[in-house]
Amino acid sequence: MKSLNLGRARDVIGALLLASLMGACAHRSVTTTAGTLSLGADVTKIRIEMTNGTLDLATVVDGASQSEVTWKGGIRRDAGSASDLTAIEKVVTELRGAMDPKEPGTFVVTCPAAPAGVVGMIAFEGNIRLPAKLPLEVVVADNGHVTLVEREAFSKVKTRRGDLRFQGCKGGIEANTGQGNVIAFDHEDDLDVRTGLGDMQVFIVKPGKQITLSTGQGTVQCYVPKGTEFEVDARAEIGRIGNDFDIEVRKVGDYSAAMAGIHKSPKTRVLLRTASGHISLIRRKDS
Repeated sequence: MKSLNLGRARDVIGALLLASLMGACAHRSVTTTAGTLSLGADVTKIRIEMTNGTLDLATVVDGASQSEVTWKGGIRRDAGSASDLTAIEKVVTELRGAMDPKEPGTFVVTCPAAPAGVVGMIAFEGNIRLPAKLPLEVVVADNGHVTLVEREAFSKVKTRRGDLRFQGCKGGIEANTGQGNVIAFDHEDDLDVRTGLGDMQVFIVKPGKQITLSTGQGTVQCYVPKGTEFEVDARAEIGRIGNDFDIEVRKVGDYSAAMAGIHKSPKTRVLLRTASGHISLIRRKDS
């Protein structure tokens, strides 16, 4: 699974280089980047800041230092003119790291961005490896897809637009995308994910105290182990609701549906919402 992410990074680099050849007449260029940032003993959290791009965030490889952040990927540069591209190409392609003076203990990793006053963008697309047990925050200012793999500490993700993917995470996740699909595999602990526009599909292995799935427009599918004890509150403003637990679904008005009830005990609170779409609460057959 970890090697898969490195493979994806290599695929991204290859795609970027191909794109540069195909678009040689446009104001764009690509390059590759790789490096390492050292973490001090006082680091208690990592925050990654990016303007545009695609992030695959995986754990440190077996045997590697747990006090480093490493990256490998491609840099895509697009500009509105040749002079703007020249200015953008002067930006250092390495990721930068520094402690946040306003948030003690937080180490900030900053991806390259276009300088102010230039019409254009820089996008980092690749893999970042970091310790799984350090809390993580990812902030994408504009457009960015984010993948988290095997996180063991709490993670928070926010992107203005982009798909979110979580795989084998155990430390709890809070995530928000303005537009994009969300999928979570083999998740343990709390999960709070929201999208303004997009479908959601979540497979829970071991639920925590809260599962919140909310979309402004899209389908919500939540798979939980058959032995899960929960209290559910679900509502589709325009759409239908179904479940495998014999919980009553009420029709509200001409287009809405609602479901509320307790299965065994209210150990886990499940909140499901869609403004337009369908909701399913499904018993996992492999649990």
